[in-house]
Amino acid sequence: MKVNVKEHLKLSVIYSAVAAVPSLLQVLVQPLTEGNSRLNATDFAHIGIAEMITSLAFTVVLFSMGNAVSRFYYDYTDDRKGYNRMVSSVYSSMLVRGVLLLGVAFVFRNYIGNLFEQVELKDFTRYGFASIVIGINRAINITAATLYRNEKRVSAFVIVNISMALLRTGFQLVGLFFFDMSFLGYVYGSAIGGSLVTLGILVYSYRKSGFHYDRGLLKSMFQFAAPLFQYGLLVWGLTFADKYFMERFPSELGIYFTAANFALGMQIILQGLQGATQPEIFRYMKEGIKAREEEIKSLSNMLMAQTQALIAITIIPVMLFLYLFYETDVRLAYSFISIIYIRYLPRTQYIIFSFVLYYEKKTRFFFYLNLVTLAVNMLLNFLLIPHLLIYGAIIAVLVSDLIQVAGTYIYAQRVAPISWNLSKMLYSPLICVVLVIITELIKDKLGVSPFIPAVFSVVIMLFALVFLYRREVRGVVNKYFRFRLNTD
Repeated sequence: MKVNVKEHLKLSVIYSAVAAVPSLLQVLVQPLTEGNSRLNATDFAHIGIAEMITSLAFTVVLFSMGNAVSRFYYDYTDDRKGYNRMVSSVYSSMLVRGVLLLGVAFVFRNYIGNLFEQVELKDFTRYGFASIVIGINRAINITAATLYRNEKRVSAFVIVNISMALLRTGFQLVGLFFFDMSFLGYVYGSAIGGSLVTLGILVYSYRKSGFHYDRGLLKSMFQFAAPLFQYGLLVWGLTFADKYFMERFPSELGIYFTAANFALGMQIILQGLQGATQPEIFRYMKEGIKAREEEIKSLSNMLMAQTQALIAITIIPVMLFLYLFYETDVRLAYSFISIIYIRYLPRTQYIIFSFVLYYEKKTRFFFYLNLVTLAVNMLLNFLLIPHLLIYGAIIAVLVSDLIQVAGTYIYAQRVAPISWNLSKMLYSPLICVVLVIITELIKDKLGVSPFIPAVFSVVIMLFALVFLYRREVRGVVNKYFRFRLNTD
């Protein structure tokens, strides 16, 4: 059975587009909240620190249940009662962890606030508990979306994501314009809007699956998820170490966080593509990795090509959006978009090479790899940020991503060797990364407009795609002209 390319691309587009709606809507309304009399770079820095707390809460509450339910789903495809018990138990365990986390945060609230230098961040009670609630909401929403993707319940997936987009953004605007035009209004609005969606998911799920907390089932899932949870904590450190080190430079952090926030939109789109690809790859792996190697490679090549194409076609529009619609120093984020977006090429390589390790349940590896990666990342942030500021953070991120790619590829090939097309999967994306870095260095050295190297970066990525996939492109073009001839 060959890959149904048309069906896969259709699902990829639906999942990635819908998953991007919440972030896209936030981006579109952000110019309404930014300005000389509204939020400025320092306010966005505060939002970035609140997001750091939210993401930690999300990681703890989720406990890698997204990956666990995606994998254990295949153990319950013929057992509906067992599946319902699994779903209900997972949600119940998340609620328990959420309540415990709120309790721990209450006890240590003063110590947490003292970790920060800015006065607005020292009073943790003003924003911390709301940030944790946002993390709880996000964990439940992500798990629901994963379940709906695996079951191919497209309508349920769409409803959850669109509801989250509308309610969260709507309440953020209410919080900013009617409560407090600061990061507090933003955080409280996010917490209330997201909680409404979470409540809907839980009521629907418990009514359908019943209320369960199966310790035996959860134990086996926790054994699978524990290394991934440890890995998740390390990823959280990799993601936010730079922002913590930049906290004492609030304006630069606000600019960097804004660029990273736009990159988060790209990340969510790519997660949609990856979410559509993972179940299909797992299905082929269940039939035998060697027997279905060509199908696995075909899907992986498509994911890599889609990633590169998306990065290339979004860089210039995002830069223009920031340049034209922002008033304060936040506008300067446009000059960092291409160098920040390019990290998602090695990031996608890492995801693809990880698939086989997830399927074979070799999750302990991720803890050791990312422990080393985090140590390197924090050292680089500590050494570089005081001197290079935003560029120091970017260098640390790119080095960390490349370490992850190298380590995952080598270990995955030992576990289950796959004869990848290395030109498509490894060499070309990394060459693109190097060339984009070179253009960024030239821009910084010569002081030219950021749009010039950005255009060059886009051309590099698109040319590489056309060159590598020229056979596929030629086939599509020939098919189009044959269709036109038959219809004329």
